[in-house]
Amino acid sequence: MSAPQDLKDIGLKATLPRLRVLALFETSATRHLGAEEVYRRLQQEGMDIGLATVYRVLTQFEQAGLLVRHHFESGKAVFELNQGTHHDHLVCL
Repeated sequence: MSAPQDLKDIGLKATLPRLRVLALFETSATRHLGAEEVYRRLQQEGMDIGLATVYRVLTQFEQAGLLVRHHFESGKAVFELNQGTHHDHLVCL
């Protein structure tokens, strides 16, 4: 994915927070990430970003179709890249 151009193609400006959040999802070994986890990882990478900004970017990406939001047993929303194909999730109870 050519992140700056792809963001522009869906009507979003290629800002640093958007680029970093998108890169995190593209490179993460963990497929499902919550807002707090995204925030924590970006902070660990030295990025000065607020939790509200992370929530805003995740919501924008979901509305644009880049991310899919799921609600599993924890009650917290997690996001994953939209791969364009259906897949199931197994949840142990």
